[in-house]
Formats: sequence, C-alpha cells, structure tokens
Amino acid sequence: MRLEEARAFIWQALRQTGWNQVSSLFMIVGDLKAQEQGIDRRHSYDGRAFLNTGDQSILLEVIWSLIVQGVLVPGLDDANQSWPFVRLTKYGEQCVAENRILPHDPDSYIAELISSVPDADPTIVEYVTESLQCYIHGLYRAGAVMLGGASEKAILILVETYLNSIDDSTARERFAREYQKTQSIFRKYELFDRQFDAIKSRMPRSTVENIDSLLRGVFDLIRSSRNDAGHPASGIPVDQDVLYSHLRLFVPYCERIYCLVHWFQANRT
Repeated sequence: MRLEEARAFIWQALRQTGWNQVSSLFMIVGDLKAQEQGIDRRHSYDGRAFLNTGDQSILLEVIWSLIVQGVLVPGLDDANQSWPFVRLTKYGEQCVAENRILPHDPDSYIAELISSVPDADPTIVEYVTESLQCYIHGLYRAGAVMLGGASEKAILILVETYLNSIDDSTARERFAREYQKTQSIFRKYELFDRQFDAIKSRMPRSTVENIDSLLRGVFDLIRSSRNDAGHPASGIPVDQDVLYSHLRLFVPYCERIYCLVHWFQANRT
C-alpha cells in the first residue's frame, strides 16, 4: 500500500462509525481495500486479513501524522486516556463532518484539482503541492507563500490570455505596454479588472455568476495571507485555520479562473 492510498483509506475509515482503537481502524481499512479490489469478504471477520505485510506500518504513519495535525488524539475518555485508543478531536470532527476532499489528504486534493482543472499549469500544481506539504507539517506561513505563488500564476495566465484575446491591435498594444511596466500582481489584476467589467455582459451567466466574490474575493484573501507570511513586520499571524480555509477555496477559485481563460481563448474581446 502506498502512502497516498493509506491516507485516502484512513479518511474513509474516519467517516465510519464503530471504531475507537487503532486496530479497529486497521480492520475498516482492510475491508475498504478488499471492497475496492472486489474481494469476497463474507468469510472474514477481521479486515486486517486483507492487508499486506507492511500496510499497518504505513497506516500507523498516517494516523500519527493526523495526531500531529490535531485531527486525532490518543485516548477514548477519562477512563481510557491512552494508546491504543484513539478518537477525533473537535477539529477532526469538523473535518470529517464536511465530507469533502481536505488539505490533510494532499494526494486526493491534487487529484481533485487536476480533475476540476485538467489543463492546470504545472507550476500551479507544483506550488499547491508544496503548500499542502507545508500544511500537513504545520508550516503555515510557508504554505501561505506557496499558495500565493499558485494564485499569482493562475492570475497571470488569466490576464495574459485576456491580452491575447483583444481584437483591436492598438488597444492590445496599449494594454500590453501597461501590463509589462506594472510590477506587482495586485496592479496587474487591477489593470485587467478595469477591462473585465465591460466584458462581463457578453459572457455566459455560468461563467460570471458570483465572479466578484469568487475571483476578486479569493484573490485578495490569498494575496493578503501571502504578504502577511512574507513580511514579519506586519505582525499578523497565518495560522492553521487561515491556510485551511484558503486551500479549501483554491480549487473552485482556480476552476473559475480557467473557465474565464477558456472563454478568452475562444472569443475575441
């Protein structure tokens, strides 16, 4: 069993009931693995029979990683406060209740990103991957910087695609000159946004619906956190909750950016 498979299986197991020890999580994972492989489970009462040698060690690595991240904690109750009992923290209960791909499962997160945005630029995927690794290791400021880099690349692709879509050569050259002399990503986005307002009415409703909150709103959130993380003098912390929420927003944000990119690629403005 590969580490990414183990993470996915553990998260499936955590969403089930009836477990309170490490061994019971192993049993559930074994059953899930057998089910995925189409193995007849009727004659086995212990899912661990479907695990290969070394699988439990990998699963244990994932469990301890989730303990470090504050998703799980050893113990069951006041009478059973230690290993091998294990339970969800309040934060872990919140994660499980959401029942969606989480930053704690980086491989599934990246798979969802690629599924939602099949032509995502490799640089975006690389930066998001590093942000996720920072997140699961508690390096939240570094994760914010990496996610900011992914967001910046996506916005640059959007603005440059719009530039290439401008039909009037004089207007295109004027925009290109302003774009090239503008250094900050914020100013480049502002340059695009002023033009974008005049184009929205020509675009499909599904492409521009709630676009201000999803595009500008998320862009500003991620950019602000990146700036806070990269400038210690600001004194503003980037904690787990902030990075968690921004990672959760990034996939639909990136998906909508690429919807705009595809429209600009297919239409003249």
